[in-house]
Amino acid sequence: MATPSLAMIPSAYADSKVYSVLPNNGDGDFTFNRDSSATRVGQNGLIQTVGYFGNEEVTNGDFDTDSDWNKNPNWTISGGTANCDGTSNADINQGLSLFTPVLGKTYKVSIEITSISQGGIRVSVGGSATSYYTSTGIYTSYLTTISTDRVRIQPQNSAIGSVDNVSVQEVTGDQPRLNYDISNGVVQSCPSLLLEPASTNLIPYSSDFTQSNWLNIGSPTITPNYGISPDGNLNSARVQFASSSNSLYDAIPHSIGNTASIYVKGTSGETIQFGAGANVGVGQLFTLNGKWQRIEFQSTGTSVFCIGTYQSATARNIEVFGAQLEALSYPTSYIPTNGASQTRAAETCNDAGTASTFNDSEGVLYAEIAAISNSISTSVFSISDGSANNVLYIGFNATPNNITAQLVVGGAAQTNINHTVSDRTSFNKVAVLFKNNDHKMFINGVQVATDTSGSVPSANTFDRVNFNFGQGSFPFQGNCKDIRVYNEALTDAQLQTLTT
Repeated sequence: MATPSLAMIPSAYADSKVYSVLPNNGDGDFTFNRDSSATRVGQNGLIQTVGYFGNEEVTNGDFDTDSDWNKNPNWTISGGTANCDGTSNADINQGLSLFTPVLGKTYKVSIEITSISQGGIRVSVGGSATSYYTSTGIYTSYLTTISTDRVRIQPQNSAIGSVDNVSVQEVTGDQPRLNYDISNGVVQSCPSLLLEPASTNLIPYSSDFTQSNWLNIGSPTITPNYGISPDGNLNSARVQFASSSNSLYDAIPHSIGNTASIYVKGTSGETIQFGAGANVGVGQLFTLNGKWQRIEFQSTGTSVFCIGTYQSATARNIEVFGAQLEALSYPTSYIPTNGASQTRAAETCNDAGTASTFNDSEGVLYAEIAAISNSISTSVFSISDGSANNVLYIGFNATPNNITAQLVVGGAAQTNINHTVSDRTSFNKVAVLFKNNDHKMFINGVQVATDTSGSVPSANTFDRVNFNFGQGSFPFQGNCKDIRVYNEALTDAQLQTLTT
């Protein structure tokens, strides 16, 4: 079989880069971006947080001493906190001699509101500010500077409160997520590149079930830091439901179409109910198997996130970890929270190859891919000229379990192929051959489509592989184990072998 002109098998990466095996001069490497941290399943099968941040920029952010901050008269530093007394809305700030924000940089900004009885408090860095916080908690935001103004803590509406643990770190780079799938309890040896859209976990405490946002019916016993959670730490919570119709629920309401998810572990064979309503008025039954499993529920109404026993059940003792509520129709990877909702930024992975990498007259685009959900909308990767006018793409469309491919030349579709597979959230091997009046799709060793009409681009048109439609729309959402581009039309036997 021919040697591909471009081959990316997820294994090597660096800050903001995903390396391709071919070409080996750097032309085939992808540029990766995600302006936040994120989680993946590591080679050991445990949830890990990935993402690079710079050094701490704030001096004395824990207010251990009454120093390093410029205080207006409404502020004092004592008892390990900075305290505003409500007499004005003036700020407390750090001089530019300690840290001068860089224009256009993105910073991770955190603050703990330890008490507040009036008004709100926010953090400003480089002229960009967080929202005002009006309740206690730990809050984290990502701010892109619009000036070189200093770090400021700003009250609103004559705020009375105290703050601690102020932190500012530059987002210096982005680490791609090489995610290891777990099948039947076994961690797979080959990782995949995981790409997801932006999403927010709306639950303020995802794993601290003793916080006030977690309410209950039937007074179940909650034991924090009870067992080893899916991230490998002693931080799961034990929930002991004493009888039927007991529940643990979060006060954050669902919206129609939101997706709730949580990691649950039982002893073996317990049946629990998970869904919406303080007493799980709308929910699904799940049978536990003695191992950690992530269960999910898509809301059909406007109730609350809830887990519990069901009407005919007796007592249940379970462990829980990683509660998540997202404004999506499907769950994404775990987004930890500790005091406030948190957002994982969208990911991009683009610009592999140059015009010399590709043959526009004939070739094969191949990938081994899996969608993150059957309910996603159009989601593709492509060879293109950076526009939607000249592009060959493979991916998923809005029809469940459809795999789609299309070649567009000069703004006109030359071939358009759709094929239904049994499950596109499992990995499928897909190859599309393009040649003048000769287009084919093979999936998992079977030829599923042929089109004997349609032209190809002119020479030196294709110049990049992007995880989107070419110009940025319809970004790929899923896992990718392998991408290859061949600069010649492979035989049917070769395409069968390639996709088997």
